[in-house]
Amino acid sequence: MMVKASEAMSARAKARQAKAELDAQRAEQDRLIVDAATEFYEAAEALAAAQAAAAVAEELRTTSVARLVDLGQSEAQIATLCGIEAKEVREVRRRAAAAQSKPKATPSAAKPATAGNGQRAGDDSPAGDSQATAAA
Repeated sequence: MMVKASEAMSARAKARQAKAELDAQRAEQDRLIVDAATEFYEAAEALAAAQAAAAVAEELRTTSVARLVDLGQSEAQIATLCGIEAKEVREVRRRAAAAQSKPKATPSAAKPATAGNGQRAGDDSPAGDSQATAAA
């Protein structure tokens, strides 16, 4: 049985139309996927910025409470001045004390100076010892 040319064209046109509809659905699905992934990355960036801002604000709070202590204010006075509980004043003071006891990382502190022979300046032990390895 032979198919007429017009029927063959009609079948091809129907197939093309169906494929075009599928392609449109796939394109829409792809757009939705990209939109969702974009929203995720935007949220992740916003969260990172908010966390960084919160860390800066917390450091400022800690520094301010430490300054009030240095100015001779008691825990109760600091709590009243700052509108926080005495318990929170103690927690902030603990963080301030911990931050002061930790040396701040500087490029010179991160890597000990060497005397040019693989040894730290002023140290007779080799630079490759366990302490130097642990620090690196």
